[in-house]
Amino acid sequence: MQCLVVIVGALAVAAALAEGLAVLPHDTYPGFTVKKFPGDHVMNYRLLETGFSQFFTVLDDGLVMTTSDLSPLVNRPVNLVVLEESPNSTSTHTLQLYVLDRRDMLRFPEELYEDAHVIENAAKATKVTGLPVLLAIGEGAGGSSLKYTIISGNEDHAFALQEEKTRNGTGVRLVTAKTLDREQKPSYELKVQASDSRGIDKAITSVKVEVEDENDNSPVFAQNVYRFTISDLKSGSGLGNKTETVRFSSVGKVSAVDADGDKVAYRLAVPSNLVVIVPQTGEILLTGDPPVVPGEDTEVELAVEAHDLRTPSRTSQPAQVWLQFAAPMPDDDSDDALQHLATPHRVFKRRVTRAVRPTKRTDFTEGDGEVEGKIVFQLEKETERETFKIRDENPWVTVEPNGAVRVKKKWDYEELGPEKTIDFWVTITNAGVGGEFNLSNIILSIYSF
Repeated sequence: MQCLVVIVGALAVAAALAEGLAVLPHDTYPGFTVKKFPGDHVMNYRLLETGFSQFFTVLDDGLVMTTSDLSPLVNRPVNLVVLEESPNSTSTHTLQLYVLDRRDMLRFPEELYEDAHVIENAAKATKVTGLPVLLAIGEGAGGSSLKYTIISGNEDHAFALQEEKTRNGTGVRLVTAKTLDREQKPSYELKVQASDSRGIDKAITSVKVEVEDENDNSPVFAQNVYRFTISDLKSGSGLGNKTETVRFSSVGKVSAVDADGDKVAYRLAVPSNLVVIVPQTGEILLTGDPPVVPGEDTEVELAVEAHDLRTPSRTSQPAQVWLQFAAPMPDDDSDDALQHLATPHRVFKRRVTRAVRPTKRTDFTEGDGEVEGKIVFQLEKETERETFKIRDENPWVTVEPNGAVRVKKKWDYEELGPEKTIDFWVTITNAGVGGEFNLSNIILSIYSF
């Protein structure tokens, strides 16, 4: 004998199932489909007599339906036995039903609660706001109390139900079972079930919970150090001058992101007479006369901050920005002094004999950097006496004096930042020209497997 669960479709109140039991309202109309057994023209179905033949019937094609008022069956278990016959076999199926007065059937006041919310990082057992005490109406199949459970949507056991008494009875309050992180999961859709003490009648309601954002993340720059080279300069008599195309032009751009999804604005940590930064874009514009001396490179160090546009606001750790003004071609033989700027940033100078060498960009895959110590790139010498040295510490690569670029740490595509590049500067010293040196910017573009 095979026991099947009856699924009652198209009812305003869905059938509650418990251990193969289907619940029907007492006012279910005659002709209502209870169950349709699969079969073809060679199948034959009939209802065996179990004392309920006046209320139910089964058609030859396997359709079980009601035939009269079910009120006499209220609070009574009903067992129907259906005989299935075919030319080669015979089998029986048992349908278990329970008829309840519709007014006693469990139901929630609302089928869906959409305005529930809780702030992220709230302590465990924080009540979800915008949601009343959940209290089902009706007694079900009897018993002294109802049982409430979260039957779906409770990922990582984020929520729990806390019993709470009201004027109309004892219901449950939805509370957090752990601290929530909006950046990990911004919303939940839970299904809460109420069942009677006998486990016969059940009701379900849905609850949508929005996790409200707390400003718990500061903006983070894509790079800790930025280097920008400005080479469109010339010197003149007296103090250094620059071409008109440089003034008010962009010399570089910084970028930061906020994990909370907030908009980010930028500012100089200390105001400068040399540059300004566009708050909305992070673009750095040259506004003052750059410090230039014929035959010498000069560098200016700035600190840039990013902050989110929220009250109260959070500010990033400063990013270091280096502006390198390449040595201009002198107009005369004068040894111009460094132009004085009434700004607090630091200025450095370095004597060079050539312009900064062109940027070298090379493409690699993440797999090329799997082996620590592997040579992935060879810098080219212009003379045999040139030696190379990486200018700033880099976590991913090292540079040997002969120009070999080696893997320092296994490359991780996810840790390379949004630009997916390894960007570093190399100092090139020529022992044959008085120890003077050049610079070269190397950019390794990394692609995932």
